[in-house]
Amino acid sequence: MAVEMKKYRLADIAEIVISSVDKKTKPGEKIVRLCNFTDVYHNWAIKQSDYDSFMVASASDNNINKLSLKKGFVAFTKDSETRDDIGISTYIADDFDDVVLGYHCALAKPNEKIVYGKYLNAFMSSDYIKKYFELNATGSGMRFTLAVSTMEDMPIMLPSLNVQKKIGDMLSDFDKRIENLRAQNRVLEQTAKTIYDYTFLQCAGRQTTYNKTLNRNIPTNWEVKNMSELAEVVNGATPSTAEEGNFDGGIVWITPKDLSDQKSKFVYFGERTITQKGYDSCSTTLVPVNSILMSSRAPIGLVSIAKCELCTNQGFKTFVPKSDDYTEYLYYYLLTNMKKIEQLGSGTTFKEVSRGSLTSFPVIVPDKKTLDAFNSSIKPLFEKQLVNTKQIETLTTQRNTLLPLLMTGQVTIK
Repeated sequence: MAVEMKKYRLADIAEIVISSVDKKTKPGEKIVRLCNFTDVYHNWAIKQSDYDSFMVASASDNNINKLSLKKGFVAFTKDSETRDDIGISTYIADDFDDVVLGYHCALAKPNEKIVYGKYLNAFMSSDYIKKYFELNATGSGMRFTLAVSTMEDMPIMLPSLNVQKKIGDMLSDFDKRIENLRAQNRVLEQTAKTIYDYTFLQCAGRQTTYNKTLNRNIPTNWEVKNMSELAEVVNGATPSTAEEGNFDGGIVWITPKDLSDQKSKFVYFGERTITQKGYDSCSTTLVPVNSILMSSRAPIGLVSIAKCELCTNQGFKTFVPKSDDYTEYLYYYLLTNMKKIEQLGSGTTFKEVSRGSLTSFPVIVPDKKTLDAFNSSIKPLFEKQLVNTKQIETLTTQRNTLLPLLMTGQVTIK
């Protein structure tokens, strides 16, 4: 049985306040902490544990009164360079005494007799509202914004308050679990990067020898080789889009947009797949698990590790390590040396790094004992990150499947 839903305007169920508080500290104003655009954008909820990460600024008494963060409020982004970045919301999970919302954001203060804050936050994450913001955002070129009337007229579908609380709490729990896994991965990444830096970038106390290729000293028992000696560098390609039979098959096919959207150390699916016919029709290359993908144009430098057999479009150069012992090392080596790699790019419309320049790119090769010690420390961290990444994907899919059904009253929660 479908849930009865009533339609409201956001202005009918919440007070909307637009922030003009910038990042400056001004004489005569009170010192506060500022919850900025990025804080709103990157958090499922704003909590007391986030307090120390907020920057110090100042605000007038009037702005402190209007824009202080209180439990149950919903903050959302109002202005950005792209349409996709506006209307991103976060739930204020705790009361704060001296934290105010910053510039380029707006604050919705729900009427608690009509709407539950967690439900409102979830509803604003639905495709329905994303499409509303996309169609109604004003501006072009460098800046897009939500007009006051657009925010006020935002359509909100509400079930009973009791149902709202059940839905809001359940979806908030999904978001919390996802954010906890992301936080774990951030800590694991910090640990892994620290191990890499300590092992390979800090050579204090080691005997070193001058290397002509790099024009600097490296540890005496390390070597410098061309990338082609450690990994095969392969190109990607795109089947003809005019042939429908080339796509929607069983072969994973990755584009730079996939890496940009996923923002993950690992990749094992893309927005599109290709068929065997599509694969045979072009010069893309199927690469094995633990190959390293690097976008080589528009932009240069997106890097991810393949966790299934896959191929790519022409926007990549993929490194297929000749030994799995080099996967994690080469992943960080590429990231660490990305500025040098970018300088290899050429072209008039946009720069592209060629396969030839990458096969001859110099790579420092540590001695086996050092590499083995690095791998014994680093591989368990990567494995845990991959497990977390797959759990995040599962939870995100479950949440995104439930969200439109719950928001339209097609399913109920007992």
